[in-house]
Amino acid sequence: MAQVATAKQARVSQCRVRDVPVALDLGAVRGVERADRMAAAPGDGDWPQVGSLPTRGGDAPVFSLAGLLGFPPIAAADGAHVLLCETPHGTAGVLVDQTAQGAAVGPEGFLAMPAVVGSPHFPAVVRTGGSLLPFLDPAALLGGAPPCEFPANVPWRVTASEAAQRRLVLVPVPMPARMPGDREWAVGLPAATVAELVEPERLVAVPGAPPHVAGVTAWRDRVVGVVNLAAWLGLPPTAPGRALVAVVAAPGGREPVGLLVPRGVRVLKLPVPNVASQRTFPGLADRVVSLVEAGDHTIALVDLAELTAAPGA
Repeated sequence: MAQVATAKQARVSQCRVRDVPVALDLGAVRGVERADRMAAAPGDGDWPQVGSLPTRGGDAPVFSLAGLLGFPPIAAADGAHVLLCETPHGTAGVLVDQTAQGAAVGPEGFLAMPAVVGSPHFPAVVRTGGSLLPFLDPAALLGGAPPCEFPANVPWRVTASEAAQRRLVLVPVPMPARMPGDREWAVGLPAATVAELVEPERLVAVPGAPPHVAGVTAWRDRVVGVVNLAAWLGLPPTAPGRALVAVVAAPGGREPVGLLVPRGVRVLKLPVPNVASQRTFPGLADRVVSLVEAGDHTIALVDLAELTAAPGA
């Protein structure tokens, strides 16, 4: 299991960003003040700066954590607090919602953030109280150096049986408007790359992640990033409550990736008679390698390397 390389335990506090729980590193936090002590910025201000707070060294600018993560302006929640952080530019405040008292977490409680999540702000996931939370250093958002290094996740490969190498996993692709007589759509995944189908238990959202990233979840001794397959294909996203997570092996032995897929997954034994399809894929056609007609489905084949790559890679 890939862990954060720290020499000692860290002090972590839980708060919420637009109703999503996250864990904050308190290493650079020098104080916590009530938000009602803050002098609000005039008008809309220079979002994400929302005001200033008097300190012994003068007025410290206060920035909304949600704004620093790319969310649009919104009024501060009742009971909000300001974390005063030391940065290379002096003291600055971070406005957070519903912060809790800090707790000590040892190095074994930190796991590197899966690359497929593509989060520019959350370098790790912390395991605390039986839950997973995206881990954030608020001072780093304000120009400070991260407190520790986060090693890459350990490479992983799936060992497939000979039979699995002659199977294709068919993931149903529900369409918003289907005409009578239309053939069903499915995405075909090589069965040799699918390690397991699991329930999407404790799927944890990561604020600021790309829209097609559903979050992270625990799988065996790892944390895996979960991609909403339909959303990645430019189709209406699959709802987590009616889905499974297909854990697939990324090409090249990179870390495994979870795919949030609808229930009703089938396995097709190969070879099977097929012909090239003349239909037009209703989503992002450039993410489909080929379309074939086989059995009672139009099957879209995708590039697993692109599907499981980190955003922008």
